[in-house]
Amino acid sequence: MKYAAIADWAPDKQYSVTFMCDQLGVVRQGYYRWLANGPCQHERTDAELTETIREIHTELHGHPGVRRVFAELVVRGVRVAAKRVWRLMRAAGLRGRHPRAWKKTTIAGQRPIDAPDLIGRHFSAEAPNTRWCGDITYVRTVDGWSTPRP
Repeated sequence: MKYAAIADWAPDKQYSVTFMCDQLGVVRQGYYRWLANGPCQHERTDAELTETIREIHTELHGHPGVRRVFAELVVRGVRVAAKRVWRLMRAAGLRGRHPRAWKKTTIAGQRPIDAPDLIGRHFSAEAPNTRWCGDITYVRTVDGWSTPRP
C-alpha cells in the first residue's frame, strides 16, 4: 500500500522517491523491486475476486449482502473466507440491502377492556354530528408515535 502511494506521487516529481520512502519508512530498493515485479499474488487474487463479487452483486438484483455473496461463491466453487468477502465488498463500495425493521404499533394495556358498541353497527346518521365512530390505534405527533391510553 505504501509503494502504491509512492507510485501515485512519483510521476508528479513534486517529491523525490528517496524522500517519500524515508517519510513512509520503506527502503528505496524495495519500492523499485515492487515496481518491477508488479502487485503480489495476494493483490492479484483480490482483484480477480473483486470482479467476481461485482458480477454476483449485479446478477442478484436484491443487492445481496456478504452472506449471500459468500454462499454464491461457495456454489461456484471458490474457496474464500467470509471475512475476506466482507473486506473486498467494503473496499469496492458494495453494500447489501437491509430491510426495515418491523415496528409493533398496537400495544395492549395492562387491563384491556372492550369498548361498547353504542352505534350498533348502524353507520347512517339522520343529521350531521349525531353519530361519530372511528378506530385509531396510533397517531403520529411531533414527538413521535403515540398510542391511545385506556
